[in-house]
Amino acid sequence: MPARSAPALAWMFDIDVRIGPAEPAGHGPDGERTDYPILGGSFAGADLSGEVLPGGADYFLMRHDGVGVLDARYRLRAADGTEIDIHNRGLWVPTDAGLARLRAGGEPAADELYCRCTPQFRAPTGPHDWLNRIVCAGVVTYPRADVVAVSCFKLM
Repeated sequence: MPARSAPALAWMFDIDVRIGPAEPAGHGPDGERTDYPILGGSFAGADLSGEVLPGGADYFLMRHDGVGVLDARYRLRAADGTEIDIHNRGLWVPTDAGLARLRAGGEPAADELYCRCTPQFRAPTGPHDWLNRIVCAGVVTYPRADVVAVSCFKLM
């Protein structure tokens, strides 16, 4: 059997997404859904930067087991004017301490939360269409109540 190796990661850019107030979307068989509208933001990296366009949302699902499912769809506009779609799915998983804080009506602290995602891009033919041919992983943090920060890494 050939030796296996883990893929390396290369940082691409950081996205700061401004979100609007939570919009409860109802309870279903999988849990409670809440939509967070995308208001704008910015992204910046060594080779690609620009703005997050208003529109789209994170269609967040809080499962019965206390795990949240991220499902964000929105658009980026690169500095050269190219518009790029992003579909970002992931998991929001509080530790036991974070879960206890949630049950008490609070929010988990940064060290009480594991939040990872898999951003997928759709870019038009042109200088950024390389985004259509890569697999990415992301680390999600919440620096402010109205900002979701995503650090995007290309799997090598």
